[in-house]
Amino acid sequence: MSLSSHEEGRRSDVPAKVITMSDIAKASGVSQGAISSLLNDRDYGIRVSEKTREKVFKTCREMGYMPNDLRAVVRMYPEYGELCFLAASNLGDLIADPFYSRVISGAMSASAEPSHPMSIARFRVDEDFTERNDLLPHPVKWGTASKFMYAGPANLSLIHSIVRRGFPIISIASDLPVAGVVSLLPDYADAAERAMEHLFRLGHTQIAIISGTFGSTDLPVMELNRGVRTGFEKAGVPLDGQNIAFGDLSSQSGYRSMELILGRNPKPTAVFCFSDALAVGAIAYAQSHGMKVPEDISVLGCGDDRFSAMIYPALTTVHLPAEELGSQAVREVEEHLKSPPPTPAEPRKLVLPSCLVERDSCAPPK
Repeated sequence: MSLSSHEEGRRSDVPAKVITMSDIAKASGVSQGAISSLLNDRDYGIRVSEKTREKVFKTCREMGYMPNDLRAVVRMYPEYGELCFLAASNLGDLIADPFYSRVISGAMSASAEPSHPMSIARFRVDEDFTERNDLLPHPVKWGTASKFMYAGPANLSLIHSIVRRGFPIISIASDLPVAGVVSLLPDYADAAERAMEHLFRLGHTQIAIISGTFGSTDLPVMELNRGVRTGFEKAGVPLDGQNIAFGDLSSQSGYRSMELILGRNPKPTAVFCFSDALAVGAIAYAQSHGMKVPEDISVLGCGDDRFSAMIYPALTTVHLPAEELGSQAVREVEEHLKSPPPTPAEPRKLVLPSCLVERDSCAPPK
């Protein structure tokens, strides 16, 4: 049985054969200039078609050629590249964000090789990277990553710079209908419907809503609002506009919103909050003003963040599948690298279901 040069290099008794660009050019029937352009990801005035690119890389892999440049290694063997989470700069700190930290945890747990690194890089949504290639996030610019998770609004120049290299992109919690992108989202509308169904089933009819920022165009907030409306319609109960408060999904906003909501008449007997942080603020306000949760008012959150089971009372909430999104993203990128499409695939959207997590913060009204 013959050994490839890559396998031969692993045996101390067999000298490794040095593979040159001339060898690759001869085997693939492509000029050395074109090969140099591909391996160094530079134009050099030579136009190289996608078909030629695939032919050269296939030849290199079959010959066991391993470039010295890490960037060339990643282009030729994309499965060796890093996993990179690209985050829009307006999203804040992903590590501190309860939802995205769970996504990252799920991705790291699902990695087939625990030693494989994962990087996080920011980008500006309004930056045109076509004009300023030097401003690309470092894992993209230096070519050390080959698997991308993406969070935030679409920056087409950034997405296209990745897709043209044949690398997979998974959009997390946003629907990006762009060729080469797979969008993974929680079913936000279903989450809100489940929350409404639970509160109505307990017997509540005076239900307040603490929503996101007024007029927000963020997909999660829009879909949660849609689910709330559907839940009220299914129950045959009118949604009273005076029982809706708006905020930035923080605990401080939840605290302030409760002061507004409880000052109205009739007072609500239950509150659905668009985040667990909002729910924490709502509970804090109620307890600091002599109210008992859930005896005097029920509070239901959304997210199932890690702290939700540790507060008092333990928070009833809707589980948004953050860890599941992270693990599914890893499966999607690995499947892409095993069987890459010849051209950027049509955009796909996968919606993962939510589920209600019943704890102690909700009960029937008095």
